[in-house]
Amino acid sequence: MPERTLTLPHSTDRFIVTDRPEPTLTDRYQPLPDGMSTSHVTVVRAHQILAGDIVVAFFTDGPGTRHAEHVGIAFAADPRDYTRCSDYCEECQDIAASGITADRFVCLAPSNSSYDCVPVFRNTPVAIIPAATAASLPPLDSAPLLPDLFTLDDDGESGPYEALPVPRAFGPWDAISVTRTTAEQIVADLAASPTGRHLICEWLHDALLISSDPRLRTEPGCPGRLIRPDADGRYRIGGLWPWQHRSPEEDDPTH
Repeated sequence: MPERTLTLPHSTDRFIVTDRPEPTLTDRYQPLPDGMSTSHVTVVRAHQILAGDIVVAFFTDGPGTRHAEHVGIAFAADPRDYTRCSDYCEECQDIAASGITADRFVCLAPSNSSYDCVPVFRNTPVAIIPAATAASLPPLDSAPLLPDLFTLDDDGESGPYEALPVPRAFGPWDAISVTRTTAEQIVADLAASPTGRHLICEWLHDALLISSDPRLRTEPGCPGRLIRPDADGRYRIGGLWPWQHRSPEEDDPTH
């Protein structure tokens, strides 16, 4: 992974910036929009960040060589006094309860229905794409969406399985769109999961047949559902059990 070494005025530390990591099932790094990259990044102190600057990474502790720790989802800064927080941000409430004075912190983004605030020490080095630079690049909301993640059971022991992003109105019995490899993994996991205890799965060439155990005649197979790949080779599986859904939006943008 290519590296860039950046410096900060009045600091002897070296700040190493790498390309954003590829997303995995456990580390959900949303890509930057096409045309925006870490080559546009500079390093500033948190209190120097302006509204509209794009926060892409923090850094390991110093002094010395400090490596970028990329945020899961890059976000546009909206810096403010961290005490100006809504009631449901536990992080800011904890800081206030500890007795730390507000002048030691700055909030880089206020809380909303999906995320907590992002309070940091004022002198924290932060990797940003300046707003003036970002203005000439594709907007953040044009970034490729991460696949959504699903499991068979609410205990999360199966999967997670990557599927195409689903709409906000998605219900647990709706179908998700997965690749053949993921469909095969779902079939394998069903055999060991309570969710699949009354179901039988069988591959018929490129089609997947999911049916109820004929001795039980239980829903939801009744008697079976044949799932064929669509034009893109993906399988839409749904209506057979309630999917447990974890959207990338539920992840903390600072991790």
